[in-house]
Amino acid sequence: MPLAERSAAGISKAWHLHFLANQQNSGEMPWDDAYKLSSTERCAIQHSIQQFQLGESSEGRRLLNRARAYSRATNDPDFAEALSLFVKEEQRHSAYLLRFMRAQEIPNVSSHWVDSIFRRLRVLAGLELSLRVLVTAEIIAVPYYTALGRATASRLLNAISSRIVQDEATHLKFQSSMLSRLGATRRPIVRSLIARLHQLFLLGTSFVVWCEHGSVFRAAGYTFKLFLRESLAEFAALESRMRDLFAEFPFPARASNPRPAAHFSQLSKCEVLQK
Repeated sequence: MPLAERSAAGISKAWHLHFLANQQNSGEMPWDDAYKLSSTERCAIQHSIQQFQLGESSEGRRLLNRARAYSRATNDPDFAEALSLFVKEEQRHSAYLLRFMRAQEIPNVSSHWVDSIFRRLRVLAGLELSLRVLVTAEIIAVPYYTALGRATASRLLNAISSRIVQDEATHLKFQSSMLSRLGATRRPIVRSLIARLHQLFLLGTSFVVWCEHGSVFRAAGYTFKLFLRESLAEFAALESRMRDLFAEFPFPARASNPRPAAHFSQLSKCEVLQK
């Protein structure tokens, strides 16, 4: 097997193993917490947590189908396997939230217009754009779940939110690795344009999220300015990790084969997860 193929597979394998290990180390939650939300707390979070629980429950069928096609084209089966385990980790977040909601007698919802728009965007997009839409939700999830954990006195909700924030931080590193690979053959000016368009999409999404979920943020002491600053900081960190990968392993502006991840060959498993 050529070195290029082994290197691409090595990155995917590292992430595959990480998600497998994380699956076995899901952590303990204080499910015996008997705290009941006050009427004020329930009013602040109910509508919001229903939406986020729905969003976390996506099966990602089309995304995974595109990932499997990419895996076949690049002879890198672990790419799709890592992404599949990543989706399952998101579904575990949904299960955590649903269990909390049932304990608090908060009904779940089967649809919402914001979730429907995000799903439609992922349907219409290719693999890279699908991941960009997905990573936008994950960027916003970091300040959101930080706020959700502070919005009530529930020890269980705080533990769930903390675990999700921890997972999302790793997910953003995973996404930077995958997006770097998918965008590797583009010229730097094109990558910069895509990053700017992504930032504009994030700004618009942040405004919608604040309109829909502002009660959670306000209950946690957030202002819109603080929420936006934290979201943009997560976006900047994502783009910085991607630039570091491109700078450390300079990719050609154009490639004649479908294996843009060749220059990741020198990355160890530890380095891949830390990027």
